[in-house]
Amino acid sequence: MQSAVPLACFFSMIRPPGVLFEQGLLQIAPVNKIKCPYVKENVDIGFQLFTRHNPTVYQPLAIDDDEKLFASNVDFHVPTVIYFGAFLEQPDEGSGLMVREAYMLRGDTNMIMVDARTLEAGPWYITAAENTWYIGQFVARFIDYLVSRGLNLNNTHLIGHSLGAQAAGVAGSALKSGRVSRITGLDPAFPLFDKLPLDQRLDPSDADLVDVIHTDAGIFGFNRNMGHADFYPNGGISPQPGCELEVVLHQPIITKKFFCSHWRSYQFYSESVLRPKAFVATSCGNWKNYKHGYCANGRNTHMGMGVSRHARGSYYLMTHRQSPYSIE
Repeated sequence: MQSAVPLACFFSMIRPPGVLFEQGLLQIAPVNKIKCPYVKENVDIGFQLFTRHNPTVYQPLAIDDDEKLFASNVDFHVPTVIYFGAFLEQPDEGSGLMVREAYMLRGDTNMIMVDARTLEAGPWYITAAENTWYIGQFVARFIDYLVSRGLNLNNTHLIGHSLGAQAAGVAGSALKSGRVSRITGLDPAFPLFDKLPLDQRLDPSDADLVDVIHTDAGIFGFNRNMGHADFYPNGGISPQPGCELEVVLHQPIITKKFFCSHWRSYQFYSESVLRPKAFVATSCGNWKNYKHGYCANGRNTHMGMGVSRHARGSYYLMTHRQSPYSIE
């Protein structure tokens, strides 16, 4: 007798009804991959390719689908960026949209957006955090497939915001074809990840270079070093300049009141894509010493796109309150 399909798998197959709320997706029920550990491509997770030839309309890609891959505009001679979005996010809104648009202005990148909106929908944060493991594992399979068709891992960069940064770490550690050149974590998620083993979150072993931008440490963002180079603009904590309570209270967008500092990480990074020599940061033991000028002779590097491959340790810098954020 055939066993009944678990209710969680039923939700996965049909996609729970949802509504958009301030660019975020809210679903009537969560899709829990712990209860239904079967990731269905193009239902649970999809892959969207943007290039200089299709900067605004994506081309779908899929594991083992050579027809889609070779009919697309992918060019394995240029860098490939794979982007993982955050809790509530859709790939065409929020951090994904801002980072993608910056790379498309550069015009030299295969930009692949991981569409896992159903697995990271609100208000189900606990389920979304648990699903990062399955997202990362599935994306690793996709990357291994691309490698078998010509992708060069030395020219591959994973980027993730919040929960997406943790999923990127899982993907990096789960690869069978080698190790990606770089993973950038944009204020990696803190709640529920603090006590997890390293293979379930971002850590330095996941790529040749792991760089992290902390902007809401200890609240929504991870509160300690988790990469080769960790950047703490304005101390890395909330409120970031321009995100003070008296400022965000007047914002019409409710989520901006809570996530303003958390969002600064991808706003800083997006600016750095177009200005790689911006955001000069200094190596220092802590924010207090940096502010007092005790690290004036410390090593410098650029936060974001232009980071040195040799950067190690903690780096500090100050930013403007609004865009452009880099202080020249």
